[in-house]
Amino acid sequence: MSARLVLAAGLALVPALAIAQQAPRSVTPEALEKYWVLIHASVAADVPLGGRRMTEPGCAAVSFVVEKNGRTSNVKVQRVEPPGDLGTVAASAAAGLEFEPTISNAGRDRVFSSLIFPFNLPADPEARSAVMQKCVIPPLRWSDPAARVGTPPVGTPPVEPDAADKTSP
Repeated sequence: MSARLVLAAGLALVPALAIAQQAPRSVTPEALEKYWVLIHASVAADVPLGGRRMTEPGCAAVSFVVEKNGRTSNVKVQRVEPPGDLGTVAASAAAGLEFEPTISNAGRDRVFSSLIFPFNLPADPEARSAVMQKCVIPPLRWSDPAARVGTPPVGTPPVEPDAADKTSP
């Protein structure tokens, strides 16, 4: 009798696990606020000591999934300008974001989106805008290979093997 109960309980969990693994809804950064709103006005981030180009004006575009609990997962840096360690700081900040669902998202739908994190922006509005424009990325969908952690970011050219790695015929 207990073996049947265990099997029945296990089979009852299968649909629940399938629902939990549904792909997140892909939304643009502008549409994110229709589903989730940030809880805190500021976030903490880990900053590497002696990082490269940390004091220059720059930005980083980071994609992520907002989970049902309002926390982020699958954080991935998609673009950093200028190239350096600001991406590490942006990824750390994105990993610490906390969201609350909007009234229209009472079901707490998981969403995939991105944000641009600014760093050391100049005071001049035109100069600020010029820096931020460098991190604008095309809209991503969760189904895009570039969206996933462990794949090259958006717009990354394929890496060619070094001449030393090529074998001669």
